[in-house]
Amino acid sequence: MADRFSGLRCRPGDLAVIVQDEPECQTNIGQIVRVIQESDEFGPEWGFQWLIQPLSKRPSAVLIGRHGSKNSHVVYDNNSRTHADAWLRPLLDTHEPDEMTLLVKKPKKTAASYRKPAQLSKKASS
Repeated sequence: MADRFSGLRCRPGDLAVIVQDEPECQTNIGQIVRVIQESDEFGPEWGFQWLIQPLSKRPSAVLIGRHGSKNSHVVYDNNSRTHADAWLRPLLDTHEPDEMTLLVKKPKKTAASYRKPAQLSKKASS
């Protein structure tokens, strides 16, 4: 049976970090949230969306209305809200390497190798 969430970053129940948000809500970037369930509040032009619950006790920004419209404004609360899957990064508890770990290669050893503090102190005393 195919996983209906295949190709998405998050799954229901995941903890995730917000990595992108509307310009008015940039203070939410870095906030940890729980992914609750799928949502279609904003329509397909926003891509796949999740209902999320902020985990911080600090109220977070929510844009009411469309970005750039005269009637839009920001409110601050801790209520659940809809957020695009593409704007979330899951905090996975897995043994598989993270996508950034795969992109960034391990640093090569340099000529000056690292020594344990005990080795350094023996050299210094001789």
